[in-house]
Amino acid sequence: MSAPILQLVAVERHFESAGQRLRALGPVDLELQRGEFVAIMGPSGAGKSTLLGLAGALEHPDGGAVFLDGQNLVALRGEQLAALRRRHVGYVFQDLNLVDGLTALENTRLPLELDGAVRRDADPIALAALERVGLAALAHRFPAELSGGERQRVAIARAFVGPRELLLADEPTGALDSLSGETVMRHLRAACDSGKSALLVTHDARHAAWADRVLHLVDGRFALDAERIRGR
Repeated sequence: MSAPILQLVAVERHFESAGQRLRALGPVDLELQRGEFVAIMGPSGAGKSTLLGLAGALEHPDGGAVFLDGQNLVALRGEQLAALRRRHVGYVFQDLNLVDGLTALENTRLPLELDGAVRRDADPIALAALERVGLAALAHRFPAELSGGERQRVAIARAFVGPRELLLADEPTGALDSLSGETVMRHLRAACDSGKSALLVTHDARHAAWADRVLHLVDGRFALDAERIRGR
């Protein structure tokens, strides 16, 4: 088996409240293999979003180490860290963060442009990402012209555009109806089946059922690792 795309080793995160140091997460260990889809479930305040923030280097741990594609994120700072995030990690959150004034194609190619790609090179790559989520025909529509499920699929295309290998999704179906939510999960599953990897936070057991593994986080620690057998 190849090295995991993501490793969290004895990772901890704390915060201060009323002069007390409280544990938000950890210590936790996690390995995400290439092509694997893992769902994280747990009650509010369990540390799920904190875990995603640490996995994607949006936050620094107070203890432990985070390895992305073999590189220790804790040891990186500034532009080195930003470049690693741009090239390897995509984020999909419930509020999407699509740019209203940009079309689906322009939103999708934005990470490539931020990494220095010119439009003529970025457009075919972004269009291919939209094609994978079934939205190539809507590439020139603005977010306001798309349904909630379509906007979420644009966010997935943007997260996986180009060579990015890891997607972190925090309740990406929370604002969608059941049919749109299932469509989004189908596209996440297909991306992982094609070799990408995804870490999903969800409160919905039906959506977690699309994953290869379901991890339950309680009071900042994993309480159960429920392996799903997919016949793969």
